[in-house]
Amino acid sequence: MKTLLATTLLLAAVPAAAETLVVKVMGAGAGGQVVAAIYAVADGFSGFDLKKAMAVQAVPITAGGATLSFAGLKPGRYAVSAFHDADKDGKLKTNFIGMPKEAVGVSNNPGGMPGFGKSQVTVPAGAAIEINLRKIG
Repeated sequence: MKTLLATTLLLAAVPAAAETLVVKVMGAGAGGQVVAAIYAVADGFSGFDLKKAMAVQAVPITAGGATLSFAGLKPGRYAVSAFHDADKDGKLKTNFIGMPKEAVGVSNNPGGMPGFGKSQVTVPAGAAIEINLRKIG
């Protein structure tokens, strides 16, 4: 009985394994970089607000796309946004009403304006996703 109790306490003290989400971004065109951000909550997601993201990465474009890895994630639900940063300034260009001027995409590739709920993916299940960038404006 003591062994069972000790084993249970030991397992309870072990933190959940950290997971990695691999994000393949396609449709970026030539030149520049892909900027991707991962969000655990809706705040900031739809507006591509990188300051509210859990993590942000920028990688050079090769063959019209890029692959990024977000490591150290707790198992759970997340949403990812990405855009083609043609001038490598780390900022999404928008028009006067806030519509993106650069190609954008989100996890699950829903149509219309990206919503956090429709864009959520489960980590670790299917720990690799693909985002297809597209021009909106």
